[in-house]
Amino acid sequence: MSNLTSKISNAYPTFNKTSALIADTYLKNPSIFLSKNIKELGDITKTSGASVIRFCKNLGFKGFKDFQIACAQEQPVKINNQIETIITENDNPTSVLFKLQTSLSKNLVDLGRSIDHEELNQAVELIDKARVVFIAGEGASGLAAEDFFDKLFRSGKEVTFIRSSHIALEGITNITKNDVLIIFSYSGMTQEPLLMAKQARKNYAKIVLITREKKSPLRQISDVVISLPTNEKLLRFGAVNSLFSEMFVSSLLYLSLISPKLNELKEKMEITQKLTDYLKIKD
Repeated sequence: MSNLTSKISNAYPTFNKTSALIADTYLKNPSIFLSKNIKELGDITKTSGASVIRFCKNLGFKGFKDFQIACAQEQPVKINNQIETIITENDNPTSVLFKLQTSLSKNLVDLGRSIDHEELNQAVELIDKARVVFIAGEGASGLAAEDFFDKLFRSGKEVTFIRSSHIALEGITNITKNDVLIIFSYSGMTQEPLLMAKQARKNYAKIVLITREKKSPLRQISDVVISLPTNEKLLRFGAVNSLFSEMFVSSLLYLSLISPKLNELKEKMEITQKLTDYLKIKD
C-alpha cells in the first residue's frame, strides 16, 4: 500500500459522507486525480470542487496541487513492459508537469548513487591530461556529446566532435596514446561509437564511457565508466531521464575539469563576452 493510500485509509473512519465519497473515488482510481481538474473531480465524486480542496487540506496538504504532487509520486510510469513512458493517455499538461518533475527528481537521486567517485576522478584526470579529446555519441546521446564538446571548446581544450558518423570514423584513425575518447551511449550497444572505441583501443588511446548500469560491448572495452541509472527502457517515446542523466554528466565532467582554472577561464570568458556582444541587438 502506498503512503498516500495508507494515509487516506487510516483517516477514512473520521471522514464525513462527502469526504468518504472523494476517498472512495481515489482508492478506486488514483490516477483520475492527476488527469482531471477540480470541477471535474467534483462532478465525478458527486461532491464539489470546494469539497475536494477541503479533503486535501484535511489530509495535511496545502491544497489540491500539493495533493497531486504526492499522487504523482506514487503512480506507475509505464504503459506496458515494452514501451517506457512517464505519462499515461489523456494526461493534461499540469499532470504531465507533476509527473515529469517527480520522475526527474528521483532520477537525480539515483544518478548520484550510480556514479562511482573513483571512476569520476579518473575520467576528469584523463580529460585534463589528454592532448586531444575525441567525443562520440549517436541519437539522443549525441545531444549530450555535442553539449560536452561546446563546453570544452569554450574552455580552450583541444577537442573534436563530428556529427557525421562516417567522417567521425575517419577522424578516429588519428587518435593517439596521448588522447582520450569520450563516448556518450545510454544503451552501450550502438555500433558507431563501438567501432570508434575499437579503433581507439588499437591506437592505445584511453576510453571514457558514459552509459547505463548494464553489461554491454562498449563497457567491456572502456577504461573508465561513468554509470547512469538504468531507469528508462531502450524503447521509449522519447529520451527523457537518460538524456537528463547524460547532460548532467556533461556538466559534471566540465565543472570538475575547470574548477582549478577558474581565474584563468574567467579572463577568457570576459573576452568572449565582449566579442559576442557585437552579435546582439542593441536597445
